[in-house]
Amino acid sequence: MTQYEMTENLSEKCDVTLEEAKTALEASDWNTLTATHLLEKEKFRRMQELHEFAESGTATAVQAAPEEAAAEETATEEGVKIEVVEAPKHTESKKSCHGKALKNLGEHIRRLLACGNRNRFTVQRGEEQLLTMPVTALAILLLCAFWVCVPLLVIGLFAGCRYSFSGKELGRESINNALGKAADAADSMKRAAAKA
Repeated sequence: MTQYEMTENLSEKCDVTLEEAKTALEASDWNTLTATHLLEKEKFRRMQELHEFAESGTATAVQAAPEEAAAEETATEEGVKIEVVEAPKHTESKKSCHGKALKNLGEHIRRLLACGNRNRFTVQRGEEQLLTMPVTALAILLLCAFWVCVPLLVIGLFAGCRYSFSGKELGRESINNALGKAADAADSMKRAAAKA
């Protein structure tokens, strides 16, 4: 591989100009791995300088792409263009940010409650419908009395109850099939225990 091809490959690989790639290769005695390491080290050093510059005062530093740097008249030798821009002024106070966050949270809770009220949880035993309630009520019961509700639901499965959801969001067949399989498993366990 010729020196020009090595320079061209390194330039593409490290996203630097041909001149930077050639300088790195010459400094590393045309060892591609060492030259790549040198270029990455230099790139890291530049990024640190730009970061430090951006943090000092109200200025930010922007690194230009190597192709743009060659075309820019104001670019430095390293291919880095520093552009000073005033930092954006905070027009919104913290109170308004918190207000927006609370408003968004309230909107999400409102939508969740509306969804829970549109969908219903039903308990059936045979053909008789024992209980029907909004999913919101079920969720509140599970949150407030988890250690009471869950055992009651499990006992209900062994007592021959079947659970289902109805409504636009939760009335899907896949959810109700899963609940049906749980009831079938409880029935088969009950039968196996009765035989034993």
